[in-house]
Amino acid sequence: MSKYHCICGGLILPDFNAYKVGDEVNFMIQKREGVYQGKIAVSQKAYSGTITEIKGDDITVKTRVRTYVLYRYEMTPKEAPGPIEYLRIGQCRCELDKRSERGKEHAVQS
Repeated sequence: MSKYHCICGGLILPDFNAYKVGDEVNFMIQKREGVYQGKIAVSQKAYSGTITEIKGDDITVKTRVRTYVLYRYEMTPKEAPGPIEYLRIGQCRCELDKRSERGKEHAVQS
C-alpha cells in the first residue's frame, strides 16, 4: 500500500508544502475554445515535469518542451495519484469520522 492510500479506502492528500526544486510532478492543462453557436470545447491533457523554481505559491515546472508557472495546489508529486483519481476514489475520511464520533459523545444528554 502506498503512502497515499488509507486503510479506509480513501486517498491521502500529498503535502503541498514539501515541494523542492528538482522534484518531479504531474499536472493537467485545460484548454477552452469556442466551437460554434456559442458552444465551448474543453480539453484536458496530463503532463509531467521537474520543478525548476519556487516563489511562494508560484512554482515553475519544466516539461520536455515548455515551461509552465503553476499554483502550488495544481500539481501532485509524480508517485501520488492524480486529481481525477481523487475525484473517482475520494479523499480519506478517517479524521472526519473521528471528529464526528467525538461530536456525538458531546451531544449525548444524560
